[in-house]
Amino acid sequence: MQADLKSRHADPLRETEDVEELYELAIRRQFLCLSRAAEELDWPEARVARAVRVLVEGQLLRPLASGRSVFVPVAPRTAASRRLAPLHSQIARMERESEEIRAELAVFQELHEQVLREARMAEPFQMVVGEDAIAAEIAAAAEECRSEALIARPGGGRSAADVLQIAWEPPEAELARRVRTRALYQHATRFDTPTRKHVERIAAAGGEVRTLGDSFEHLLIFDRDVAVIPADGDRGAALVVRQPGVVGYLAGVFERAWLAARPFESHNRAADVSELISGVRMSIIQLLAEGETDEAIARRIGVSVRTCRSHVAKIYEELGARSRCQLGVLIAQSGLLGQR
Repeated sequence: MQADLKSRHADPLRETEDVEELYELAIRRQFLCLSRAAEELDWPEARVARAVRVLVEGQLLRPLASGRSVFVPVAPRTAASRRLAPLHSQIARMERESEEIRAELAVFQELHEQVLREARMAEPFQMVVGEDAIAAEIAAAAEECRSEALIARPGGGRSAADVLQIAWEPPEAELARRVRTRALYQHATRFDTPTRKHVERIAAAGGEVRTLGDSFEHLLIFDRDVAVIPADGDRGAALVVRQPGVVGYLAGVFERAWLAARPFESHNRAADVSELISGVRMSIIQLLAEGETDEAIARRIGVSVRTCRSHVAKIYEELGARSRCQLGVLIAQSGLLGQR
């Protein structure tokens, strides 16, 4: 039956115009006699018979009980209901079978989750190595999340995200539709168009995003039951933490950073831009004083090396420094570090 329906709808009807014209005649006359229709339309009876066959198969015509050569028109909505009835019955049957399968496997699903929970609780710290394994672990934790997700994502904009950066990103907008989601980014992301669009999607789904100027590390916490943190500086390995005390401590670290962060506004206002740039430069000054290279500073504050060097050049100019060594001395003498 399905193959027959498929073949019937796969080829275009050669008699399309004939079918429409004959159906129109049937509606006007409220019945259709093959011989009279052939006379009225000046068609050969074989041509009328072909069009009638198509209309009968489409259930737009039905024969009268009195004979096969007389037909009456059927309203398209009625024809649609009749043709769809078998499909609706099939869909209903498949839905019943689907529910039966779900009910059959529900007890096994509960057992599966219980055993996994017990296994994980028996192993409060789990090392995960490699971007694929990290991404899979984060995706699984996000899928199981039921009430709250806390996300700290350092670095620059999404347009500059590398493979490892992407591996550490949970589906924030999807999470925000299900649970309360809060995310921390760095100030530099406010000037990245892809990131701004991403934040708009998170906000539209009900999530919140704030930014910090200071450097911080990746931190993901789901339902305050499981946390994921980097296990090395390159983020090529992750530590999945399920020990309640440690997860609670990490959640406290996030909350303190959240209170110090600024809401990610939908539009950058001029006054905010000036203040944010000042905050970025203060972070750079701090890191310069610690002896960090331009590359390391750029990585920590989430900007490109080129942008970082532009800020450093402005700092040189403002303090009147001519060398890196002199810059360090001038920073120490300026009292700027005490303002942080």
